[in-house]
Amino acid sequence: MTVASPRPPQQVDVLIVGGGAAGLTASLLLSRLGVQSLLVERHPGCSHLPKAHILNQRTMEIFRELGVADDVYKRGAPRENMSTVAWSTSLAGRRPEHGRLIGRVDAWGGGADTAAYEQASPCVSTNLPQLRLEPVLRQHAESLAPDRVLFQHEVVELAQDANAVTATVVALADGTRHTVRARYLIGADAGRLVGPTTGIQLGGLTDVLDMVSAHISADLSAWIDDPSVVIHFFVNPDGSGSLGSGILIKMGPEHWDQHSEEWAFHALVPPGSAVQYEDDFMPDLIRRSLGIPDLPLTVHRTSHWRQEATLADRYRVGRVFVVGDAAHRHFPTTALGLNSAVQDVHNLAWKLAAVLSGHAGESLLDTYEQERRPVARRNVEQATTAALAHPNIDAAIGLASGMPPEQAWARLTELFSGTRETAALRERVADAIAYERHEVRAHNIEIGYSYTSSAVLHDGSAPHVYADPVLDFHPQTRPGHRVPHAWLSRGDRQRSVYDLTGRGRFVLIVDVDSPSGSAWAEAAADAAGRLGVPLDVLRIGGADSADGEVWADVTGAWAAQREVGPEGAVLVRPDQHVGWRSMGGHPAPGRVLEKALRYILGRPDEAPGSRDA
Repeated sequence: MTVASPRPPQQVDVLIVGGGAAGLTASLLLSRLGVQSLLVERHPGCSHLPKAHILNQRTMEIFRELGVADDVYKRGAPRENMSTVAWSTSLAGRRPEHGRLIGRVDAWGGGADTAAYEQASPCVSTNLPQLRLEPVLRQHAESLAPDRVLFQHEVVELAQDANAVTATVVALADGTRHTVRARYLIGADAGRLVGPTTGIQLGGLTDVLDMVSAHISADLSAWIDDPSVVIHFFVNPDGSGSLGSGILIKMGPEHWDQHSEEWAFHALVPPGSAVQYEDDFMPDLIRRSLGIPDLPLTVHRTSHWRQEATLADRYRVGRVFVVGDAAHRHFPTTALGLNSAVQDVHNLAWKLAAVLSGHAGESLLDTYEQERRPVARRNVEQATTAALAHPNIDAAIGLASGMPPEQAWARLTELFSGTRETAALRERVADAIAYERHEVRAHNIEIGYSYTSSAVLHDGSAPHVYADPVLDFHPQTRPGHRVPHAWLSRGDRQRSVYDLTGRGRFVLIVDVDSPSGSAWAEAAADAAGRLGVPLDVLRIGGADSADGEVWADVTGAWAAQREVGPEGAVLVRPDQHVGWRSMGGHPAPGRVLEKALRYILGRPDEAPGSRDA
């Protein structure tokens, strides 16, 4: 007997097209914000490929806010098992140069970076492949929106008018067609339908590198002795350089050290190759790359894909928005694709909720593109730069395209000789590998991005000057930046600033030890009442207080990072980015705070003057 497919609602606030990580996170965020959404995904289940796997600190902060982080951490790699990336000739082999380590770097908050990453966020990065992340997100999304997360349903047509988007949804199990009217639509479908239908175009580099990937099971514990390495890059003259020789990535799921049961293997398809990378060919390619000709392995699935670096010309057309791969596509280097997608919807969701609730003007929605598109451009450029740096390792060794294998192996023999005459060679190679820090510990790219838009009231302060804008993260409250993390205490409870901000409301952070603290708190209550906007006050003091609403900055971390004086205040938006700040006290705190909120929310009854900033 055929079971009827769930019937989608005829009307909904937000229709989400696509049920990958971006779409599922959008569903979670909107549910938490009290917005009725409907998610439609044409596939019957979640991703069957490992795909993206590194989840950076900012993404984990968002998952922490959504109550998902603990489940992700339970399934993901501990930090000690993803703290380095290594370059080797292979894992084993017949030549003395086989199985030799060329170099390694610390990665994603491990090793020498541990303290800096811990000071920057309440969350650590983790490694969890997309095929295991998406079911976690789906379970949480379905629990918050029963019957509003519909897999095996496809949007086949959409059109919009001044009031809504109309979509035709087909239930693929039985072919029934339904019409759904939504106030807004989020395209999280990787650019399959939504972008082309609305005229949004992706521009940039396409078909740059031709890649083949395999998801495998194999026991490699006899050949891997370093449990900290999450990615092995191979530079093997029998292959094709540091991408063509193969990349091995740890995938768990039960063990995340050298006993990992599953792995992802990627390799560059040589230009002009006529070889078909099917399941029966992949085992030979993998064994040859690893240098283990008799390795027992199981290939679960292979995929053929092309690396690209593209950016949408627009993020919004009327009531339609694009996120994730529908808005930008990156090289996998620096692990910015899925992370950017999650951060896209985190920026968009609170703005949709504010407009739908009447708290904000329609113009607030324009700031999604204003804020996220420049970040995506930076991420695309960073990922491209990191990808194009890999051949520098080959060049430093002295390997060149078309070089006979024996000549290439001779260059590696020199590298490993350890003689005084080859010291310059070893130094060149060490420098080339050291540069790869920009791919695997790009801390400022991961969490240091900032926004400039009409939803940020800038104060004219000069931007921070970075010694290295990729590696060096600098916490700050300059408007547009992510609010700094600090651990705060109340009795025996400890919370991060991130646990006390976000979650659908603005938060004004004040110092209760200063005379202006109470005035700012009263101003916040008045402004929230007049505007009807969710606005809380985070009262921070230097020590534990009898006042049950005060959080103590016992380590001094907040005071060291807040940048405003003790009489000042910091207004944090619902996405935990600073929207406005006052460096000191103000004679009319209620008036200046209300003007700042009106400016951010696009409610232009009054425009803020520079004298109020």
